[in-house]
Amino acid sequence: MSKLIVEDRIDRPAKDVFEAIVTVEGLSGFFVERTSAPMVPGTTVTWSFPHVDAEFDVEIGEIEPDRLVSWRWPGGQVTIKLRETGAGATALTVMEQPMGDGIEGAARAVGQTQGWTYFVCTLRAYLLHGIRHFGLSDGIRATLTD
Repeated sequence: MSKLIVEDRIDRPAKDVFEAIVTVEGLSGFFVERTSAPMVPGTTVTWSFPHVDAEFDVEIGEIEPDRLVSWRWPGGQVTIKLRETGAGATALTVMEQPMGDGIEGAARAVGQTQGWTYFVCTLRAYLLHGIRHFGLSDGIRATLTD
């Protein structure tokens, strides 16, 4: 089974990036419409994405302040690694697995690449410019065909 990796850099300290991802205020500022609780290892939270009519439980895994956040959600395991790069910037690596095999795995990878790119872009807009939930749309689609 394959693993999807999306990498970028955000010009903010790792502490700021980490807090945006694990807190209710942060996560609901750029990624989910609602989250039932902050991310705490070993807990289950509910995330709501009403713009695409989705709500599901997320099992929070390992968390290391300012370095690592992981969870399991429908379809896979997500791990986000943060690394300070100097001058107040943070390298961000998002990994999700499994993607699956064949055309189904490729189609999942296309969709998840779109989703994780959105995650990174909205996180950056939120942290650098205070923009909350820009561009939420139920109309964006990525499709893989033969």
